[in-house]
Amino acid sequence: MVIGLTVLCIVLVMIIGLMGLEIRRINRELAYINTHETNIEVTTNTNWPPFNKLAKSINESLSKTHQARIKRIEQERQIKQMLTNLTHDIKTPLTVAIGYIQLLSKNHDGDQNQARYQRIENNLLEINYYLHYLMDFNLLQEKNSQLSISKVDVSKVLEKTLFNYYDELTAKGLHMAIHIQPGVEIRTDKTLLERAFQNLISNLLKYGHTDAEITLRDKDVEHFEIIFRNHTLQAANETAQLTDRFYTQDTQSDRRSTGLGLDIVRSLVTTLGGQLHVTSQDDTFTSTITFRYRQLTNDR
Repeated sequence: MVIGLTVLCIVLVMIIGLMGLEIRRINRELAYINTHETNIEVTTNTNWPPFNKLAKSINESLSKTHQARIKRIEQERQIKQMLTNLTHDIKTPLTVAIGYIQLLSKNHDGDQNQARYQRIENNLLEINYYLHYLMDFNLLQEKNSQLSISKVDVSKVLEKTLFNYYDELTAKGLHMAIHIQPGVEIRTDKTLLERAFQNLISNLLKYGHTDAEITLRDKDVEHFEIIFRNHTLQAANETAQLTDRFYTQDTQSDRRSTGLGLDIVRSLVTTLGGQLHVTSQDDTFTSTITFRYRQLTNDR
């Protein structure tokens, strides 16, 4: 009798131990599945019906989760594609409309019509501003998954971007001081870098007054910086909020969510591994982008 009970106890202990081992093994498999992109399923090393049923239930749940994830990713892709198509479809007629209203404004008949044309143009430009923000947002979403890294001459990219804005800067009447150190090169995504420069120049065109300065120079041995500085008609009193996309500031000309442009610049620069810092003192506003030199050759 005693021997029988002893054997029974030993068997029970062995069964409980094996069950514990199997549960720990299943937990390890689940932990791996939850932390990796994989389609593997939970397995069991026993023929015990409870464990087989448990593994089957877990795998059914994993399968449903996997299918839901695939469906969500496809829906997100479709939404992004729809937004991209819509922004491009809107951009063409909007650009044409802005061109026509500017032409009408130049050939206006009377001050009253001139004021009407100006209001129409301002509203069209406002729509264009937000459209570009949406396009940049879509671009960031695409680039976050896969950057197109190559050797980029930052000096030439900045010079080319400024040249493309030459007519607008001239029409604005800004006295420009340009100081671009030649031959500044890093490995980065050229498209995102160009968009960051374009946004900062657009911000300068919108809020710059009388004078503006753009500088590209070494900050120290390991870093270089691009500085956009301009005078404004109204000082920014809440500099820390200027990179908040929801920040809105009243100006003499309009009331716009000024944080949008700087928020997208911050996102672009951060994605490229850099930093954006903005300051405002009296009537001078400064945006500074800082990048670390990356290894290109043996002598840098």
